Amino acid sequence: MSWRNKSLRRRLALWVIIPLVIISAIMLMDVRQSSRKAANEAYDRVLLGSALAIADRIAIEGNKILVDVPYIALEMLTSAAQDRVFYQVSGPGRKFITGYADLPEIPKHLTPLRSDPVFYDVQYKGEMVRVGAIVRVVSSQRLSARVVIKVAETVDARNDLISELIASAALRQALLILVAAVIVWVGLGRGLKPLTRLEEALNRRNPEDLHPIQHEVPYEVRNLIGAINHLMERLSNSIETMQRFTANAAHQLRTPLAAIKTQTEVALQENDPKEIQRTLAYLNESAEQTTRLVNQLMSLARATPDEGGRIKEVFDIRQLYMEVTRSMVPEALEQGIDLGFEGDESPLPVAGDLTLFEELLRNLIHNAVSYCPIGSHTSVRVQRNHQNAIVEVEDNGPGIPEDERDAVFERFHRLSSSNGSGCGLGLSIVQEIARQQGGDAYILSGKNSVGTLIQVSVPLAVEN
Repeated sequence: MSWRNKSLRRRLALWVIIPLVIISAIMLMDVRQSSRKAANEAYDRVLLGSALAIADRIAIEGNKILVDVPYIALEMLTSAAQDRVFYQVSGPGRKFITGYADLPEIPKHLTPLRSDPVFYDVQYKGEMVRVGAIVRVVSSQRLSARVVIKVAETVDARNDLISELIASAALRQALLILVAAVIVWVGLGRGLKPLTRLEEALNRRNPEDLHPIQHEVPYEVRNLIGAINHLMERLSNSIETMQRFTANAAHQLRTPLAAIKTQTEVALQENDPKEIQRTLAYLNESAEQTTRLVNQLMSLARATPDEGGRIKEVFDIRQLYMEVTRSMVPEALEQGIDLGFEGDESPLPVAGDLTLFEELLRNLIHNAVSYCPIGSHTSVRVQRNHQNAIVEVEDNGPGIPEDERDAVFERFHRLSSSNGSGCGLGLSIVQEIARQQGGDAYILSGKNSVGTLIQVSVPLAVEN
């Protein structure tokens, strides 16, 4: 299972337990060092006591150094049955006096010996031994000599003590981690309980209930709940808009479909060829109107904001709109409208959906051509205004009254004075596309307050 799919409770628990395990491991390493130091200090005192006991029994008789090793000196070292004891006494020039002659020499970094004792570890007879060494000066009336006393023992007892200390510390650390894990697991379960109650409340909700979540939740998830509430609000608005749009669309489609059905029934009952032709002409007109309405509805659906899901591309809006205007000249000529394009040669790059931008201009031109009388003029202009591209479609037709200029951007709204066959979606689509692309649409009066000037402003692409 992927890490991101694991439970939040488990992830939080691991974030607590894993650092505890790492810290415990580091602490055990420190315990190991401390235990070794403590064991050496304890056992080294015994080594030193044995060496001092032997040193006290060194004497000079004539020219000889005599050592009477006391029993108590070795008794102190043989308390641990698993350890073996070794000693050596040497005189001037490392001359062997008594003990184990092959006991290893003192390491060079510890020589020459001073008055303080030295301790070191060394291999001897296949075993690791700990050696304690001291130096003493013995003298008589005829002789003075520097004597080195070394006492060694195997380290089994020391290692057992160290292992016991480490095992005890490890057991305590393990118990601590186990208790911490239980506390964290139970605590997280209780801490996440509000989320469980929230889940249960949401599961009980009706699918149509998109009201904001009002449950008490931990501080850490309040922003998440806020984002969900914001999403639910937008979703509710979108659903309401869709329902309203669907109802309006159904109402608008019902009229031409009813007319087509009625005219079809009339044509079926008609015997006069001329009347049949006239009825078929009505049918064709109604079918064209229905087709236009369906196309407008599809365009409006494409223009609906989709939260940034569309792929944007950079293109020259001046070049695009010049080509769109050229392609719609035949349609304008059929309606007796003079359609022209105005603009300089400088490119105007914009970033957005090319298809939607093309649909925007087609709707503007089609709107002007449909509502202007024969002999009218319609001009398309594209120009730059600071950081925006300004698209204007101006005609010298009847114009739009000022009190209706805001209303014409509403879906399915038609002018009270309109006699055309439009469905009232063209300018709504224009404004929807313009706002989706970061701009807006406006309606102004034409030159000398004659006709209509529709202006669309969209931001230019940012130059890298």
